[in-house]
Amino acid sequence: MASYPKSKFVFTVDSFVKLKPLKETLQDQADIFFLMDDSGSITNEDFSDMQKFIIEILHTFRIGPDHVRMGLVKYSDSPSLQFDLTQHSDAKTMENVVKKIIHEGGGTNTGEALSSMKGHFENAKTSRGYKVSEYLIVITDGQSQDEVKDPAEELRRQGVIIYAIGVKSSNDNELNEIAGDPKRKFFVDSFDALKTVKNNIIREICILEDCKIEKADIIFLVDGSGSIKKEQFKSMQTFMASVVTQTTVGENLTRFGVILYSDAANSSFTLNEIYSKGKVLEALQQLIQPQGGTYTGAALAYSLQYFNAKHGGRREIRVPQILMVITDGAAQDRDRLKAESDALRKNGVTVISIGVKDADRKELETMAGDDTSKVFFVDNFEGLETLYKKISPALCTVT
Repeated sequence: MASYPKSKFVFTVDSFVKLKPLKETLQDQADIFFLMDDSGSITNEDFSDMQKFIIEILHTFRIGPDHVRMGLVKYSDSPSLQFDLTQHSDAKTMENVVKKIIHEGGGTNTGEALSSMKGHFENAKTSRGYKVSEYLIVITDGQSQDEVKDPAEELRRQGVIIYAIGVKSSNDNELNEIAGDPKRKFFVDSFDALKTVKNNIIREICILEDCKIEKADIIFLVDGSGSIKKEQFKSMQTFMASVVTQTTVGENLTRFGVILYSDAANSSFTLNEIYSKGKVLEALQQLIQPQGGTYTGAALAYSLQYFNAKHGGRREIRVPQILMVITDGAAQDRDRLKAESDALRKNGVTVISIGVKDADRKELETMAGDDTSKVFFVDNFEGLETLYKKISPALCTVT
């Protein structure tokens, strides 16, 4: 089951007041951190504008320990936690705390600050008892003095969605590396203009939450052949994490499994092994690429058994079943693709095919049963990391 009401997909508002009704549309549970640049290039007036921006955003959500929780870290030479997700349980208290934060100045070590967020989001899952959608909103005015790409990608693999807001002299390429998706990158000429991007960020979160997969059996069939480099395999892991993050994971909700293949296919974990979103994300990070050839047809045949009840499949109670195939090249057994994917569909499994770089588009269509709405292609592995928003309508129509 999932909701994807097109009439609610786009919001157009011209004032903050009109955003209030969106509380009913926003997800009821989320963990959101602000990462706030406190470097010396920021004036006291600029810092005050950032505080106002954060206060307006926090008043948009239903704040509470069982609803949306917020935390804030400021950084310059090093990160400094101002309050975590468990410290304040209402918007007014948070507002008062944000107003009292002192601007101290210093350098701009954004990479170190991003790295520090990993632990905060791990603690978020522990304190809530389960994992919900996680967001990080980064506000910075200048180029970082350390590297930002790797710590940002590590957070995305952990399931965190990052928004990067650049002000004045911020570096555009660096903002892209932080956000991982140009659509989650925003730039304004002054801190006073931050209010102009506020609605965009809130609308973006609304769109992500509009299609929420609630109940399905989803198995990733992942090409681990030798043509895929280590960093490219990490992009595959990041994509899978983005799908998991946008679902409600549980024994009676959405279940996930992973099969890696090259010369042969092997199950990494089945639908009845992991029922926690956090544990699924951890398992994805621990996947080891097998290397070898690209026998996609044989892998399709191998995957069918893992949708059975023995391995956690719930076909008998009409739970939607989805196989997401991710591959970067032509199959060495392409003559098997049609028969094996047809067998999956005959057994009620929807096949969604995702091709990267040198994947054969015709083969992708064959695996998807010539349904082009279930075929996706990206030119490079980095493109996988931002594919979820394009693929979510296909998932929603199935579930």
